[in-house]
Amino acid sequence: MTRLAIISDVHADVHAVHDALARIDRMGCDLIVCAGDIVDYGLFPEETIALLRERGVPCIRGNHDRWAVGRGRADAPEDTGVPLHDASGFDLSSGAIKFLVGLPTRWDALHDGVRVAARHATPKSDMEGIDPRLATGLDARRWLAEAEADVLVVGHTHLAFALQVAGGGLIVNPGALLRDPAHHSEPGAMLFDLDTGKSVPAPPLEGGTFGVLALPAKKFTVYRASDGVEVDILRFDAPETRPER
Repeated sequence: MTRLAIISDVHADVHAVHDALARIDRMGCDLIVCAGDIVDYGLFPEETIALLRERGVPCIRGNHDRWAVGRGRADAPEDTGVPLHDASGFDLSSGAIKFLVGLPTRWDALHDGVRVAARHATPKSDMEGIDPRLATGLDARRWLAEAEADVLVVGHTHLAFALQVAGGGLIVNPGALLRDPAHHSEPGAMLFDLDTGKSVPAPPLEGGTFGVLALPAKKFTVYRASDGVEVDILRFDAPETRPER
């Protein structure tokens, strides 16, 4: 059996990373992956990058990481996307910039016969977040096929969930590890309200969270980094038709 620990949407909260890694170590997980958004919002981008590099945690690039080294920087590649989104991108050292520029957009592995893929949002976009309440079986199978995976790990929305797909596929999100943003007025995760047809702020998950995926059973659980307590998450079986509003 393999236990894969998953962190995502760290957003420069190095203390939450320390806590999560300590919990993960005590749980005896076999490996760790980070599903992106390492910087912005938090106070410690340099320290967060240094810790992840020191621990050798495989990381993929999120949209905030892309924005932090976007066009407008002399040392940024031409295809990194849009201009700087958050001010923390201006303050990064050359070493941190080099790390972010070098991040891949995907992570793929085979463990216990299960193909696992990590993408920040969806296989074809780092901005197209997955809402498990709106996804159909067709959507879910397409995402799994695009990732060539049995289990797809995503982040981006700050919403922890497990979406079961007919045929044994699974899409999971560990929620955001960020718990101490530099500016508490920053907008957080947004959810689509089925009743009003509008996006509304999602309730925060206290303490920041990380996930553990047990293979080959495909059992996914989410824990608070602050105390290691398992938290309830959204769990859905992807329906064949879109839920009516």
